Amino acid sequence: MSNRDPADLRTAALAARVQARQSRVRRQYGRSTDRFGLLLAIGLVFAVVRADALLTALLGVALAVLGVSWYYRRFAGEQLDMSVRATPRRIFQGQTFSLEVTVRNPARLPLPWLRVLAHLPRRVEVDGQHLEYSPYEAILRLPFSLPGRRSASRKAEASLPQRGLYALGPVEAYLSDPFGLRETRRSGDETARLLVYPQVHALSADLRRALPIGDRRGRSFLDEETHYLGPRAYQPTDSLRRIDWRQSARRGDLFVKTYETVATAATALFLDPTTARDPWEGIDTEVLERTVEVAASLANDLIGKGQAVGLYVTGVFTAVGGRRPFSYREPPRTGPRQLSRLLEALAQLRPPGLFRDLPRIMLEEVPRLPYHVHIVAIAPYLTAELQVALLRASRSHKVYFLPTGERDPLRDADIPPGVRTLAVRAT
Repeated sequence: MSNRDPADLRTAALAARVQARQSRVRRQYGRSTDRFGLLLAIGLVFAVVRADALLTALLGVALAVLGVSWYYRRFAGEQLDMSVRATPRRIFQGQTFSLEVTVRNPARLPLPWLRVLAHLPRRVEVDGQHLEYSPYEAILRLPFSLPGRRSASRKAEASLPQRGLYALGPVEAYLSDPFGLRETRRSGDETARLLVYPQVHALSADLRRALPIGDRRGRSFLDEETHYLGPRAYQPTDSLRRIDWRQSARRGDLFVKTYETVATAATALFLDPTTARDPWEGIDTEVLERTVEVAASLANDLIGKGQAVGLYVTGVFTAVGGRRPFSYREPPRTGPRQLSRLLEALAQLRPPGLFRDLPRIMLEEVPRLPYHVHIVAIAPYLTAELQVALLRASRSHKVYFLPTGERDPLRDADIPPGVRTLAVRAT
């Protein structure tokens, strides 16, 4: 189990207090500047009435400086456009991405002193840049100087050590007049999304392919892996066993039966991210990450072999969950796009708490799956509820169990008959 370092929390709290104090100082300084400008205006009127040329010139110059400062504070940066972008937007753990902060000044008024703050995830690491940390985020400070109607960008290589969906931004800027008397804050709302996939290891699973005949109880064994489409004209390369004698006799020529193959190898992965046997044990992040990585690696291996793979898991708390935001249910499909969907869901997987919903999901979804689909249950431990769900699924499907935690014979249930333990090996 992992907790935040108390030293990091104290440092983040201290940084937050310093920022709040700096904000109060800037507000007090701004009020003092306004009072000083009012006094200068009164003094200038008095000097004009007294016809004191030197005092009038000095007060006029000081008032002009304050006027320029007020004009920058009031109008500078109103149309300032700030954005942050990550390239690429999808990476795996351990990979780096390009972080780009862009500031565009569409107005004619130049911005000589511009301090830009980009709000980033707290775990981000930026090469060659010093980050300031608050309790919930990291702040990247970048200096800019922009002429009128110009834009500038700053790029850096960054990385995130953990999987997940991260928000980069928003960006805020502090504008200063040419004399550096007062700063004005401008904030933007634009953010960028970065998805960090879990690590995918090279492994191979000893998962037998569904056979067209046998081990399918209660079903016909004649051409079970095909659907009859209709007859077509005979060709010399066709097998004689495919000849449709009824159609051949009716039409006076040889015709053969044609079929559409539908029973390609397919696997449904049922994932249980609950890492604690008992409620007081909390969340074991090491076991959780191992479970997610095993599921991602297994899906990558099976899809790479041309199989259809589906994923059923609880604990996905984002829009990827669809109509059921606390569970992800993706039926078996093939192709790289399917792998991207599964990795996206696994990247956003979070511990669902102390409630184990996998047995309930299996009891709901397994009867809806075709009989040739393999069932693979991936869980840290085998509970009694999961044992019952696996036993029921084994009546109609080939079922495998893949444990990702350390087995405790005194607390874990036994693997039910008819359920195989999935053997996974590194390649």
